Amino acid sequence: MYKRLKTTLSLLLFFLPAAMHGHTLPHEYPDTLTVAAPDMAAIKKSVADIGSPYYFPVLMQRYLDGDTTLTSDDYRYLYFGYSFQDDYDPYRTSPCAEELDSLCKRGEYPPETCAALLKCARRSLDNNPFDLRSMSAMVHANTLSGQADAAAFWRERLHRLLDAILSTGDGQSAETAWYVIAPEHAYDLLNTLGVMPDTYEFCPPQCDYIGVYDLIGTTRGFYFNVSRQLDATRLKFYPNNTLP
Repeated sequence: MYKRLKTTLSLLLFFLPAAMHGHTLPHEYPDTLTVAAPDMAAIKKSVADIGSPYYFPVLMQRYLDGDTTLTSDDYRYLYFGYSFQDDYDPYRTSPCAEELDSLCKRGEYPPETCAALLKCARRSLDNNPFDLRSMSAMVHANTLSGQADAAAFWRERLHRLLDAILSTGDGQSAETAWYVIAPEHAYDLLNTLGVMPDTYEFCPPQCDYIGVYDLIGTTRGFYFNVSRQLDATRLKFYPNNTLP
């Protein structure tokens, strides 16, 4: 549990420079998902079934190839299905997190800075294809570089993944929490909603509660279901089924 809390606190500090990527609000598509908690057992079964339209290796290859025909449902299976893959690690860090942080803190973005930001974000995405923060950086840097098509591509991909999270609940209670497969995704989502994280509390057995405030000082909070993070941590690092 200490590792989870330590990671979460570090993300609170990293959130401020991440806000410089700009807000990227979730978008409604014609096939927008119905809001409902994900059936993880069904998702796990589907992504492992070679006869399923959601078979993960095929779906993931389409994603990596930049397939723009992927539906909102496909993105939901991609996002949560990834948490059942062998290389899933909810605490995976970017190989150039400090460099990305430094670049995003700069007040000016000349061409050479945009190029460095794009290169760094791409490295992060090669390491973690669901790095929402790096996707936001891709949108920002491509926009500033005048690469409208590339910015639109990454904006839509980011929107689709955020929609997958938003489709899982309303964040108003532990029962209707938003499901996230990585700690930083909770903070990335809050960034898109235009609020700042203020407090953190773990609510057993499987939720994080993050208190926030907005620009006019209004305070509230949101619940995030972190069950997949806990399950993966328990399985990989605590085989005796006990968390510290």
